[in-house]
Amino acid sequence: MTKNTPFIIISDNFPPCKGGGIAEWALGIALNLGKNGYDVTVLSRWKEPEAAIRQHKSQPFQVHNMKGRDWNRYRYWYALYHLWQALRKTPHAIVIAATWELGAPMTRLKKLFPECRYIVVGHGLEVTKIEKTGKIKSFNATINRALTTIAVSRFTQEEINKRIHSTHNKAVFLPNGVDISRFHYTDNYAHIKEQLSIAPSTKIILTLARVIERKGHDTVLRALPKVLARHPDTVYIIAGPGHGTYIDKLNALIKKLHLTKNVRFTSYVDDKDLNAFYSMSNIYVMVSRLIESEGDSEGFGITFLEANACGCPVIGSYSGGIPDAVEDGVNGFLVQPDDPEALANKIIQIFDSKSLHQKIADQGLKRVQSQFTWETITEQLLEIITKKSS
Repeated sequence: MTKNTPFIIISDNFPPCKGGGIAEWALGIALNLGKNGYDVTVLSRWKEPEAAIRQHKSQPFQVHNMKGRDWNRYRYWYALYHLWQALRKTPHAIVIAATWELGAPMTRLKKLFPECRYIVVGHGLEVTKIEKTGKIKSFNATINRALTTIAVSRFTQEEINKRIHSTHNKAVFLPNGVDISRFHYTDNYAHIKEQLSIAPSTKIILTLARVIERKGHDTVLRALPKVLARHPDTVYIIAGPGHGTYIDKLNALIKKLHLTKNVRFTSYVDDKDLNAFYSMSNIYVMVSRLIESEGDSEGFGITFLEANACGCPVIGSYSGGIPDAVEDGVNGFLVQPDDPEALANKIIQIFDSKSLHQKIADQGLKRVQSQFTWETITEQLLEIITKKSS
């Protein structure tokens, strides 16, 4: 593989669209492949075309909008068409599909463009929910014809490998990364505290994620009374868009536990304020659970890395791919999901010791800088591609 090898990245979402970890993965890889001198084209839907054009105008990659109504229903056909259009221009490209469903059309397109190769990326939900969709046959065909399959956590790697029938194309583990030029500590957060009516000396626990049952916000709420008994000047910020019924459940729990003065909901947080939220927080917590009946799992938890990059210790759960994002006792702590007692004890342990807080914060930042930058992840991806191509 040479620098003349073009790359096509196809992703449902791509910043400035609000696509979570998958969108961040696509951006991180596109940006660093471009910085390394490769010709990179990104195929993605745009919900805000003008904002996308402005944001990526000076980036080392091109972004093409995939238009289409009823996207979820006709995703395969839209992806097939747009990939076909792109491969007509660069038939020897390497296609990186941000999810297996976006890679499915490549089983057909390789017949038209035999020089092209494709890679599939597995994140979590799109794998663990596959039995619910009835697409296991298509999943196998897509994975087995790929050059390689990347799993962003060991959990996702295991979930992919136990679902594929072939033994020759097992998934390879390569974790998510974080852009440390974008996520970093800032002391410019007084205005955020003022907006949320939080006193300067208040201890802050933050969860920045979709407000859905899997994320475990209710476990944090159940842990708060014990934390407040020792540190009454504590506020829990629940940041992110949410599902109405679960928010209703959380509000009922807040009322029952008399936590109204100690909880703030902020809904969606603008990108320009992310560093402020992470930096002003004493602990970032996301104690996700696996909802087996729905195949609802946490594939990795990229927000743990973002928090660490801003100098914030983290607490996660032994669930899904979180143990690859959180190394217990290094950049934070791990507890069992649905265990508010254990969570409260870990929060109090960090709140009680300034030296422990600083130690975890320092170790978290060093861990991100040495192992989880997108530059490092992209280099490792290129090594995997070269090895698989030889």
